[in-house]
Amino acid sequence: MGWEMKNRLLGAACSGLVATALVPAALAAGADNLSSQRASVARASASAPLSAASRSAPEAAVRALVAARGRDASTLRLDSAARSGRNGVTHLRFVQVIDGYRVAGRSLKASVNARGEVVFLADDLVAASAAARETPRIDARQALKAALTAHGYKLAADLQEVERLGALARFEQAAIFHAEPTVERVFFVDARNALRAGFEVETWSEKGNRLHLTLVDASGRVVSSELRTNTDSYNIFVEDPDKGSQTIVSGPGAGNAESPAGWLKGLQKTVSIRGNNVRAYLDAVPNNRPDVGGVRVTNGQFLAVANLVDQPSTVANRAVAVQNLFYLNNRIHDILYGSGFNEAAGNFQLDNFGNGGAERDAVKAEAQDGSGTDNANFATPPDGRAPRMQMFLWSAAEPDHEVVVNAPPEIAGVYDARRAAFGPLLTPTGLTGSVVLVNDGTGVGSDACEGGGPGLTGAIALIDRGTCTFVDKVLNAQAAGAVGVIVANNAPGPIISMSGSNPSITIPSVMVSQADGATFIANLDGLDATMRRDAVLPPAIDGDLDSDIVYHEYGHGLTWRMIGTMSGPQAGAIGEGASDALAFLVNGDDRIGEYAIGDAAGIRRDPYDGYPRTYGDAAGLFVHDDGEIYAAIIWRLLQIFIDDGKTADDLLDLFVDGMNFTPSRPLFEDMRDGILQSAIVAANGDECRVWSAFAEFGVGVGASGAAFPTTESFVLPPQCQPVP
Repeated sequence: MGWEMKNRLLGAACSGLVATALVPAALAAGADNLSSQRASVARASASAPLSAASRSAPEAAVRALVAARGRDASTLRLDSAARSGRNGVTHLRFVQVIDGYRVAGRSLKASVNARGEVVFLADDLVAASAAARETPRIDARQALKAALTAHGYKLAADLQEVERLGALARFEQAAIFHAEPTVERVFFVDARNALRAGFEVETWSEKGNRLHLTLVDASGRVVSSELRTNTDSYNIFVEDPDKGSQTIVSGPGAGNAESPAGWLKGLQKTVSIRGNNVRAYLDAVPNNRPDVGGVRVTNGQFLAVANLVDQPSTVANRAVAVQNLFYLNNRIHDILYGSGFNEAAGNFQLDNFGNGGAERDAVKAEAQDGSGTDNANFATPPDGRAPRMQMFLWSAAEPDHEVVVNAPPEIAGVYDARRAAFGPLLTPTGLTGSVVLVNDGTGVGSDACEGGGPGLTGAIALIDRGTCTFVDKVLNAQAAGAVGVIVANNAPGPIISMSGSNPSITIPSVMVSQADGATFIANLDGLDATMRRDAVLPPAIDGDLDSDIVYHEYGHGLTWRMIGTMSGPQAGAIGEGASDALAFLVNGDDRIGEYAIGDAAGIRRDPYDGYPRTYGDAAGLFVHDDGEIYAAIIWRLLQIFIDDGKTADDLLDLFVDGMNFTPSRPLFEDMRDGILQSAIVAANGDECRVWSAFAEFGVGVGASGAAFPTTESFVLPPQCQPVP
């Protein structure tokens, strides 16, 4: 998922749309059409494993336990098995197959220790007799067409099927796609817990990096949609330019455990660096392919020097962006490898060196991606297919646009403004028109969240910030006939850049300060203004140089691969929080994205040290807001570890390994229990440390996030309570 700016800049990269129409409301609520059944989870205690010791293979031990518990183990198909070198535990994943068709979204995760004892089991399997077998009344091509329509794709002709592999059909890859669309005949479980026939359609857009899995039922109705997009020697910024100048570091070379063949592989250029773990390349021309140009590098020396006084678009600064992005992706790959995110666990590599997992899925990392600003994103397909990270430029800290008031004369003058990350660019000449305050008829202000209201045809709409996304505000004003939008901040302080993405937006928009907005509102009679860009723009900020952002985006790949589905209000929030946690576990400070946003306080609402909100504040509305709470828990756990003489590396090992014991689409308490299970299996004495951090933020004994408002609890288990 993409980033969200400080003070909740709504409409981040992941909420954007692929094509020229909004996703229908029925599709947005599609999860309501599926079963709400959560996974059944069984965890061993330190003294009571789930099964007796066995010399059988781990897969056989799991199947025996499943059968002993009255489940049909014959419907299980092993998907992956990864053995941890640290504790000897084998982590297995199975998918469910009935009558030869996979049951979409249903799986089983299990862990077997070195003695052959099952210590963790999580499944949301469905009974094979849950319903009579339907026969779809549509074919794969019709299912694909339904999904494309739901997501707003507009094609001149139907796509042709190019390959059939059992239940899976592949279709031709039109120019608008990053990969071939696929349609798989599946079963799914509906809201009544009945087994239904249908199709799972995968589409991945070239523009916007939107990777969707869409379920279509037997009649061609879209049931649900899941978005899986959540951004030698090298002269690099280890964290970001505000925390140190460029430093020349060496790649690991061949022979190390994390990257056995080193980082480089193939032909290299200054703006396109290839390796086994990542291919980083310049994509300033936003076509999702390496830009032309650059200079061949034959000696492995990527030593371009940055000049941050210049725009990022200079030849040298573009080379710096690519070498920095390549280095940071490799660094986090190697760090996570040591903590258990290896080949068998589904990490990202072209060659897995015989260590399990699927190959040919090194990260495609696009530097200075020209398709957006003030954001980043990371799309994670299943193991064996390459994810894509898109890193954007960020607006300079100082305002780069102006609103020039032409009338009335009492307030005529130039007012600072900042443009949105979406919509057309303004020119120095700009756009002139009468300014009209939005009135959407709700009587609760001028936020344009319910519509644009009357009187906007040919006018510049003046809108209050708040309640809904910036994208929604501008779309509503555009639909009402406005030719431009001025958003007035609803809080004192600096003007911020409005993030979001929607190609349907065809009018420009800017933000002004709260004080300037109040001046405009008080002088609406005859208000005429020009929205324009500064004649000379200050240098943009390159997100490729901010390791917090790179590690955050990589963290989405980590959770999608190791845990499973991370969509929904709770799981989505955990994905955002876990990504922030990965950044600070590596970088060591409690503020995220300070360089990119140009603010020492960071991009989140509050620093994580002393974070003021708890589980009860999770509202299920904004994943970045709720995700801050999860990240704050991990930050507190880090402080507890350090106080007890342990290290951030110790916690990172526990944090990553806990994902092996966590069910798909987790709640906060599932994440807690997964980390606890890892501590129990490792017998490292960390259980009460984990309980202490989670309970401090309301995720103690009895806490539940199964519904909103969440039920918080600050209670520790008896064994962790202070001795009176």
